[in-house]
Amino acid sequence: MLEKGEYIVRKWGWMGMVLALALVLGGCGSKADISVFMMSTTTVPSELTEALKTELSQKLEGQFTVDVFASPMYNLQKLFVEYAAGDNAVHVVPEEDVKSMSKQGGHIPLDAYFDKDKYEEGYFDGMVLEKAEKGYIEHQEKHLYALPAEKLPLLNKLGITEKGLFVAIPVRTPNEERSIQILKLMEEAK
Repeated sequence: MLEKGEYIVRKWGWMGMVLALALVLGGCGSKADISVFMMSTTTVPSELTEALKTELSQKLEGQFTVDVFASPMYNLQKLFVEYAAGDNAVHVVPEEDVKSMSKQGGHIPLDAYFDKDKYEEGYFDGMVLEKAEKGYIEHQEKHLYALPAEKLPLLNKLGITEKGLFVAIPVRTPNEERSIQILKLMEEAK
């Protein structure tokens, strides 16, 4: 026979667990419209990702929402997953990875939006896909595929100054126009 206290705990305990679960799941907000993924050869402190998110959100003035997150450590497999998933609008990654992924058609050429002479470090060979009658034709072409992070005033202001980091737009970006807008905001000096 259960005592009164045990009865109450058994009867209402499961309801409390359901309520707690509902609160936890309810706290998971909606997904941001655009996300920026950062992976460095060193650790990117969460304060930097939060500061970048805040700065971009303020500059966007409610046009769309942005989230910034970083991998806690460098991991090539994780980087491949991020490229394959196609969830991110902008990648901030080491130079070697930007060049490697560009050669495989992983980035959108930025020549039409940014001055290749100003960002000559990001001007290199990469693969471009041209739509054909059946599928696509691959071409290796020289383009501006990435912007060096150290030349972007917003990143410098926030202390994201690691030499060899590049900012690129993955070819599978959810929204190319918004991705370009994010890069232009990073380029602003104010």
